[in-house]
Amino acid sequence: MACPLCGGEQSGASWLGTTYYRGREFPYVECTSCGTLYCAPMPDASVLAEMYGPDYTQEGGTAGHVENPKEPGRVVEWLARLAPGTFVDYGCGQGELLIEAQRNGWQAVGVEFSEEVARAVAARTGAQVFTRAHEQADFPTADVLHIGDVIEHLTRLDEQMQEILRLIKPGGLLLAQGPLEANTSLFTSVLATARRLRPTRRTEMAPYHVLLATARGQREFFRRFYLEEIEYTLREVAWPAPSGLALADLGRPRAVGLFALRRCSQALSALRPRVWGNRYFYVGRKPN
Repeated sequence: MACPLCGGEQSGASWLGTTYYRGREFPYVECTSCGTLYCAPMPDASVLAEMYGPDYTQEGGTAGHVENPKEPGRVVEWLARLAPGTFVDYGCGQGELLIEAQRNGWQAVGVEFSEEVARAVAARTGAQVFTRAHEQADFPTADVLHIGDVIEHLTRLDEQMQEILRLIKPGGLLLAQGPLEANTSLFTSVLATARRLRPTRRTEMAPYHVLLATARGQREFFRRFYLEEIEYTLREVAWPAPSGLALADLGRPRAVGLFALRRCSQALSALRPRVWGNRYFYVGRKPN
C-alpha cells in the first residue's frame, strides 16, 4: 500500500507498531520516503461505523488544561484580508468559523458528517450545513474552503481530496490545518523511544487517526494536487499533553512529566520553526 501522503511505494515497521480496537489489529507502517506513519490496511466501512457512531467525540485529555490546537484566528485573518465571497468549512464542528465568516461578510457554508450535528449547527448559525457535499447538486462552490483536523481521518485520501477540491472554484483558496504527529520534535522522539523500548506492550487505541503525518509528507501531499503554495507554517502546541497544571495535578507524576516534556519540546522546536513542530497551517491556490 502506497503512502497516502507522498505516494511513496516503500514502507517498513513503525515505532507505533500495531494497535488494537475491539479485538482487531491495526498495524501502522512508516513510509521510507517521507516518514509518515499510516494504517495498512485502512479500517473498513464496518469499523468506521463503529468508531464514528452516536457516542463519538473528539474531545480528549484527562489532566490539567488541554488546549484546542486549532487556529481559528489564522482563518479569520485570511477571510478579513480577502473580498467576501463563499466560505466553506469542511468539517465545521460546532460552527464557530461559520459565525466568524458571516461577521466578515461571507456567505458561510458548512459540511459536517453527523446529520444531528449538521441540523444543530444550521439552526445555531443560520448557515447552510450539508452532510454529503459532493452529492448535492446545489452545493455552492467556494472562494475559500477550510479543512481543519480532517485529513488524518480519511481512509480513501486521494479520492476524498479530489472530491473536496471540486468544491473550490478555479483560482480559489484551500486553507488546511492539522496535526503532524510523526514530525520531528523532542516530544515525538521521546514517545517513539519509549515505544521501541516496550515493543510487546499492547496499545488499545481506535484508529481514528489513520495518518500520523510529517511536515514533509503533508507538504508533498498538497503538491501532488497541483496547488500553488502560498503559506506553509509549523508550530508546536501542547496538545495532547496538558498546556497547564492545576494544583491538584502536582501529585500526578504523569501529568507533570508530560507538561514538562512538552514545554522543553516547544522551546527546542522554536529554534527550527520551519522544520520542527506538531501542527501545520497551509494556504494553497487551486489552478484556474
